[in-house]
Amino acid sequence: MPSHRSSHFLGGHTMPSSLIAATATAGFVTLAGLVALPAAGADLAVEVQGVRSDTGHLFVAVQTPLAADEFPYAEELFAGTHQQAREGAMRFVFRALPPGRYAVSVFHDENGNGEIDLGAAGIPTEGYGFANNPPSQFGPPSFEEAAVTIGDASAKVMIWIAY
Repeated sequence: MPSHRSSHFLGGHTMPSSLIAATATAGFVTLAGLVALPAAGADLAVEVQGVRSDTGHLFVAVQTPLAADEFPYAEELFAGTHQQAREGAMRFVFRALPPGRYAVSVFHDENGNGEIDLGAAGIPTEGYGFANNPPSQFGPPSFEEAAVTIGDASAKVMIWIAY
């Protein structure tokens, strides 16, 4: 029987408290999947494909290079949100991001425990994914492998969730 240990939003501890707190504050409109940010900047649409069930929630985190060496485990997120999971595809929009580089990660918390569960070999048993869909054979990708550049125009990333 596989051991179950929890993982920090795609890492080695629990989900970042900053993501939990951010999704509970008034600045985040989670029902519509929209995140309210300052008025200047461009929108980032995150489309998540391959969600396997309606169970639990999908969490999306956006991090800046300030915490690049801690990606995807950083406690400080630039933005984060979550929605009730829907099988198939889901869309999240982060509004008015200032120009810059952002790494995007997603996690499907199917059992609602606020953690990504890992099997005996340390492989996640719940869905996860990153912008640019980098291979994750020996752990999560680096910040740069999961980063996108936001300029003055809106951008879209598609993440294929892996289970």
